[in-house]
Amino acid sequence: MQLRLPAALTALTLGLALVPVALAPAVLADQDPDADAATVIGITGVSIDPKIPSRVRVELTYTCAPSEGPRSLNTSVEQTDPEDPASIAFGSTRTSPTQVLCDGTEHIQTVVVQSKTSNWLTGVDGVVITTLTDLGADPPAFADAQQLLLDLSSDA
Repeated sequence: MQLRLPAALTALTLGLALVPVALAPAVLADQDPDADAATVIGITGVSIDPKIPSRVRVELTYTCAPSEGPRSLNTSVEQTDPEDPASIAFGSTRTSPTQVLCDGTEHIQTVVVQSKTSNWLTGVDGVVITTLTDLGADPPAFADAQQLLLDLSSDA
């Protein structure tokens, strides 16, 4: 038996998706926004930590409805060195479920992604992918993937 992934998930896995991709259709809120809030997430910015160049800070916004199901917020960053395509900086992070607040309102969160391979390069594009999974909600997951320029943070 051969399993086939949806095209959007395959593109995310390969790092090819450069626009927001829904893993499940959005549900419109009825009268009570907390009860039926759609699960959505967006990447609003990324910057390299000037003191520790192997770290990037990713700014996220997300909304999810209250639920009893498990939650997961995962973010990954990948950057290929334009002078050496074999050199790829890559890192990912998972936010503790206790830090993912699902109450039907929009939240802003900053996550730190540590490169496991090399320092991030300034002025070079990186692929940033973030996924919010809330298995008790409808839809159960949403992802955003963008190609963004990684540069030093203005915070010193």
